[in-house]
Amino acid sequence: MKLFATVGIVGLAVSIAVGGSEPAPASSTPLLSELVFQLGAEDFRERENAAAALEKAGEAAIPALREAVKSENPEVRQRAAAILFKLQRAVNSSEKLSAKKLTLNYKNAPLGHAITDLRTRSGLNIAIDPSRLGDPLRKVTCVTGELPVWEALDAFCAAAGLKEEFRPELELPKMQNRGRGYLMPQTQVPNADSVPIVLVGGKLSRLPGDRRTAVRVLVLPRSFPSHRVSLGTGEITLCFDITPTPGLNWQDATSVKITKLVDDAGRFGGAGSPKPEIAPSDIDNVMVLGGLRGGVVFAGPGVGGAMRFDPQTGAPIYPDSMPNPRVIPVPLKLATPTARSIKRLEGSVLGEITLTNQTLITVNEPKKHIGTVFEGPGSLQFTIASLVETKQGTDIQLVLEYPSPWSVGARRGWNPGGVWPEAPRPGNQTPTVQVYDAAGKSMSASTASGFTDVLGDGQTMQYRLNWTFRKEAGTPAKFVVVGPRPMIVEVPFVLENVPLP
Repeated sequence: MKLFATVGIVGLAVSIAVGGSEPAPASSTPLLSELVFQLGAEDFRERENAAAALEKAGEAAIPALREAVKSENPEVRQRAAAILFKLQRAVNSSEKLSAKKLTLNYKNAPLGHAITDLRTRSGLNIAIDPSRLGDPLRKVTCVTGELPVWEALDAFCAAAGLKEEFRPELELPKMQNRGRGYLMPQTQVPNADSVPIVLVGGKLSRLPGDRRTAVRVLVLPRSFPSHRVSLGTGEITLCFDITPTPGLNWQDATSVKITKLVDDAGRFGGAGSPKPEIAPSDIDNVMVLGGLRGGVVFAGPGVGGAMRFDPQTGAPIYPDSMPNPRVIPVPLKLATPTARSIKRLEGSVLGEITLTNQTLITVNEPKKHIGTVFEGPGSLQFTIASLVETKQGTDIQLVLEYPSPWSVGARRGWNPGGVWPEAPRPGNQTPTVQVYDAAGKSMSASTASGFTDVLGDGQTMQYRLNWTFRKEAGTPAKFVVVGPRPMIVEVPFVLENVPLP
């Protein structure tokens, strides 16, 4: 799941006299200021047309929209704020998702050396299956101009006689015998960017996809086993492979938005209806197929989860695989139920990335805010529990509360209702507190201690810090909470000639 709408520019109507000739006719395109004014028009269609024109204007409309959100007209404020949010997200996403570019220059290079070099230069998590590689000693020649990283990968595979293998599930670690019992290794669901791109020998079949940004969006092959078709209804579910390049701190594809679907008969369809899912809170009420013994319990958000039970003992049978986080099912509705392909499919993937080392909360003059709860992004809370000045210095107690890594993992579609344990995700940066004096200089406590606890709801971590600052160091004048900030980015895609299962 995972932005750049095509950006047009609304021209300004300008009349220029040249050499005494007649003035050029004014452009019929309205000024941005006029479009903003029309957001409050009495005619609904006029308001809608103005909003559409401002969205089409793209980044050029942002300054006018920023002024519009200050309007006295509530209709103008509301519409301008919504458009501004979309356009600003597109601009921010474009900055974060710029694709790395490569120039390939392999001339009669050993296959292994070329793959190693491509992995290093691209940063992609490329893996090979040696048993299906063919001749591993063959030489490769691939010379290209500058290409986006995903296009470079395809060019290399075509030249090297390789193709990518797509897997709907990933293997889990096996249970380990520990004397009288078994140890089930705590399983960590990987982020999509850490799932290897597996290459095997074979002729590359270029899949319908969009490879312009740092996040590749593909529709998986017609034979992919996880596609679903409801015969005669036009309802289908196509599985997309959404692969971010490492380094984005990509967490999850939160949704896929379909804006245009044209089938091979030229008829327009759209997004389908996702199948209803069972929330983790309903785990006690889910249906057990075939009774408890030998049955299967289905539950979980996102891709869902399943728990099997031994037909003899009723003991749980732990799964041996997990869903591939790169594979995202997308429900579609065809206008022609008998269509065999989609001529054009447009939309965008909304994805969550994590920005590290961000300023999350700033508290000036802390003595005035003792006991105040300050809220930051991602359910973060910061409280100055106490600040006591003594003859020796200043004693301070601070409290940070933030979601536990387990609760973050659970909302991403795994660990349904506690059925399956999940370890904290790697690289989860916990928030920290920085202290500054009145001159803006960083301060260090003479003594410091702290402890972390899980609150009663099991979803929230609480971190208590106790600091002492010597009198000669002065009293802290500012606290800054620094940590990870989630950001939603939008990845646009345009796909053509998509074969249907």
